[in-house]
Amino acid sequence: MIKKIIGIIIILIIILTTGITMAEQKAPLADGVLRLHVIANSDNPADQALKLQVKDEVVKMMREEFANVKEADEARKLAIQHIPEIKKTAESVIADQGYSYPVSVYVGECNFPTKAYGNFVLPQGRYQAVRVVIGEGKGKNWWCVLFPPLCMVSSSDKGISLANPREAKVSFKCLELIPRGAKLVHK
Repeated sequence: MIKKIIGIIIILIIILTTGITMAEQKAPLADGVLRLHVIANSDNPADQALKLQVKDEVVKMMREEFANVKEADEARKLAIQHIPEIKKTAESVIADQGYSYPVSVYVGECNFPTKAYGNFVLPQGRYQAVRVVIGEGKGKNWWCVLFPPLCMVSSSDKGISLANPREAKVSFKCLELIPRGAKLVHK
């Protein structure tokens, strides 16, 4: 009976600790990421395919630019400095595909709904983002996280997936702090 009570107490401590940690991190999470948001001209299949081609080239370009970035604020400043290159990259892809859509690029705070990247979920909220709008910007859009570089580990339309252990690792820090092999002993 005592073992069950101790087990329940341990589980409650883990749940409470994890819940408190997640609640404390919710606000800073938005401050610690820079998202990419590419909006297609329309929902026409050709415009949607074009959006993905633009996304691929922008991500490739930003992968090189963000290689040594350590903080989200640094990533944001770097993205602002590279707005002309981002725009030029998008325009080049669009022209290569035979379209003449204008491109708007800006970096700022944007509302995002809850978004899952495979098994990784970012909660709804306002995040700093690089927004690339193609043409009228009335089509479905594509999101990822530029910093930390979650959309740079996967070129799929899904973004990151925890199904592939090379892409991401999730752990419970509170469990890592318990010494390996530790046991609860009832006296």
